[in-house]
Amino acid sequence: MPRKVLSAAGALAAGLMLMACGSGGGSAATATSAPSPSVPASACLQQYRSWNAGPAHAAGETLVAALNALETASSESDVTDTGADLKNAATAANTLGHYPIPSCADPKGYWRAVLVRIQAAAASAGTAKGHQTLVAAQGALKDMPSLDLKLANELRQTVPGLEKSSPASTG
Repeated sequence: MPRKVLSAAGALAAGLMLMACGSGGGSAATATSAPSPSVPASACLQQYRSWNAGPAHAAGETLVAALNALETASSESDVTDTGADLKNAATAANTLGHYPIPSCADPKGYWRAVLVRIQAAAASAGTAKGHQTLVAAQGALKDMPSLDLKLANELRQTVPGLEKSSPASTG
């Protein structure tokens, strides 16, 4: 069971790291936001790169670090650290939510779904006792790799040229 949490957290952390380097990102965009066809791809790319070079970048790195710690704790079946690391990840996700990704980049709201899922995992683990903390974390994080992949695919479509290097891309 802890191995499944490890896999979900590891996949998400890997995806977040890629995003922090310019092929993805974080937001508080709603899951019901509609595509913004009025924003040209080049403008969306510039908006995204500006967003990624701002405070969202550091907040994303903090979230990646929290998820890496969660990965370690869950792989060791450390209930205490897993609960604490989930709480830290939720705090980081909340902070990252204050820096919304440009809506043109994530019209389907996958990033918001990722942040909410992390916060739900922490809430579930916070009410669990003992081994149930690991079970709660597993349940709340099981869809993370899928959400991460959907977000990465969406960004490739909505922000053409994102994976090319730029002065603002530091990954």
